[in-house]
Amino acid sequence: MQRKETQSNVWLITGASKGLGLALVKHALAQGFRVAATSRDAARLRTEVGADDDVFLPLDVTLTDETSIASAVRQTKEHFGTIDVLVNNAGYAVLGAMEEISDADVRANFDINVFGVMNMMRGVLPVMRAQGRGHIINIASISGSLGMASTAIYSATKAAVILLSESVAQEVADFGISVTAICPGGFRTDFLDKTSARHPQQPIDAYQGVHAAMEHFARLNGNQGGDPEKAAEVMIEISRMKNPPTRLYIGSDALHGIDHKLREVAQSVATYRALGESTNFMA
Repeated sequence: MQRKETQSNVWLITGASKGLGLALVKHALAQGFRVAATSRDAARLRTEVGADDDVFLPLDVTLTDETSIASAVRQTKEHFGTIDVLVNNAGYAVLGAMEEISDADVRANFDINVFGVMNMMRGVLPVMRAQGRGHIINIASISGSLGMASTAIYSATKAAVILLSESVAQEVADFGISVTAICPGGFRTDFLDKTSARHPQQPIDAYQGVHAAMEHFARLNGNQGGDPEKAAEVMIEISRMKNPPTRLYIGSDALHGIDHKLREVAQSVATYRALGESTNFMA
């Protein structure tokens, strides 16, 4: 495995007070990295990680406010002198039939899951370009590659994160910057708790199949097969790679799901190839 000549040592992590974000903060500190972490729950994060010279907490970052992000990036740069790795972990799921979910809830989910990621990348890229190195890790989801009943809005946000990551990876490669979209399956965090995942305020009785899918997610909560500690180890490992993947699926369920999806797409392309080619101008 090829590794970067200089090990990344300053991490800026969003959504760091719980779940994958908190596990990553702890593992990064244990590896001797320095960490700037953002969170809506300042007290919890301070309790979990403490505060010393290796930890900086620009906690008041608003992901939809470019001025707020610019301030956090500037403070982090002033505190540590550099930013080597940005991890866009902040995000949440809106679950329910698309018709049930209000426009306000849809836009709010895109604001955090997509535009928040984009704004953080815009904020950090000038620092990384100037220093000629950096790695951006965006937490996407297997849901960004698989459409499932009840995940229409969440899947749409994470599909956007995956393709945003892949496109920007090509744009910034000449600057020594890598971009990776991590696509987890189910990991044993509080991601599916009612305090984290959002549900329709006015459900429609006709969508019984969708509601059954949501009940499945509720039963899955706390029983997911993925270990957040191991996910954190994986992110640290890819930060050390000279040529990290642009898209990485983690968790056996995610790998099983993408294997099935790739076969399904390949079969569909083969079945309807003649129909697709029928749109070409005739030679």
